[in-house]
Amino acid sequence: MSEPFPYTIDESGLRQFLSELVRIPSVNPPGNEAPVATLIAKKLKALGFETQIVEAAPGRPNVLGRLRGTGNGPSLLLNGHMDVQPPGNHWTRDPFAAEIEDAQLYGQGAMDMKAGLAAVIYALDGLRRTGRKLTGDVIVTAVADEVCGGHLGTGFIVAEGLVKADMAVVCEPTGDTVRVAHRGALWLEIEVSGKSAHGGRPWLGVNALSKAARIITALEDELVPSLQDRTHPLLPAPTINIGSLEGGTKVNLVADRAVFQIDRRLLPGEQANAAQSEVAELCSAIRAADAEEWSVDVRKLMHVTPGEIDPEASIVKACQAAHAAITGEPAAIGSTAGFEDAHFLLDAGIPTAMYGPYRRTEPDQDPYFTNSGMADESVYLGDVARAACIYVQLMIDLLGEAQ
Repeated sequence: MSEPFPYTIDESGLRQFLSELVRIPSVNPPGNEAPVATLIAKKLKALGFETQIVEAAPGRPNVLGRLRGTGNGPSLLLNGHMDVQPPGNHWTRDPFAAEIEDAQLYGQGAMDMKAGLAAVIYALDGLRRTGRKLTGDVIVTAVADEVCGGHLGTGFIVAEGLVKADMAVVCEPTGDTVRVAHRGALWLEIEVSGKSAHGGRPWLGVNALSKAARIITALEDELVPSLQDRTHPLLPAPTINIGSLEGGTKVNLVADRAVFQIDRRLLPGEQANAAQSEVAELCSAIRAADAEEWSVDVRKLMHVTPGEIDPEASIVKACQAAHAAITGEPAAIGSTAGFEDAHFLLDAGIPTAMYGPYRRTEPDQDPYFTNSGMADESVYLGDVARAACIYVQLMIDLLGEAQ
């Protein structure tokens, strides 16, 4: 049974809309956000928004909508991304079927973060049902490319000056917390070049895969432990993940090339160039200590800046107040070990908090845990409706009712 919300949320329509969103496989890469953008733009227009779709690159659209207030209040931006992570190999159901079971909707991107987008749309519908007019503008951005860094999404619309606001909420899944910090990311590609030879005479070659393995071992056994002294009051220490590895052409040939990619997570205050130099210096030291002839090259693929806002900032307090008003419970201050689009807005001088639908099911769960990117990703439909109600409260609290 649904909670007795103080505002009318069309839960049936919300469920149907979220199902439609999840059934669109907007996997990034390559993105395929266009069908999602069309669906969201249509909804925003029906709600009275001035709406446009702007492409950062062919086939990579961003939706910008504005509902104008009476003109005397501040503006609030609600931001969410349309792309989703690729589904893994251990799903027990179709990741794009949007199956509903035990009040949960299952699907790739259901929780991260098509639930947040659906909650925003149906919060706006809920606001319309109240008949209340706001003094300030509500701005909605549904963006591309977040899971690969956001440079074709929020990064693009900020850089192009397409969006400005007095405050913002990134509607990522946070549950009963308001996030005020996220880590950044540096994606590096490391290429090792050796020398090919027949597998029966491997001493005539230099195995690039073996050299890559030596570097990977050093990254995990030497560099990662050295990063643990770098701390933040809300965020875990920097990490390194070996995300992909390829090399060689045939089992009976010495591999003359190996390429692997790493994901180095950054704390606020860390610089990407310095982090890249640490990796490059480790690679160079391993190469210099080896008598065999081979080379190694470290290249930057992508960089996302860390983001944080003062927990005492007014937008953070407003999110906490709206949460408490609807749920009767306090919202804690939290953070995410991942990266989010908030930093683009924060770097542009827009005070930004992160708040959206998610349910923590285990009290002793990892504080940074969500099921984003995991098999059988799901979201509780009641949580999405609750978030919509909280967004209604937030808009009324921040933007004020026209007299």
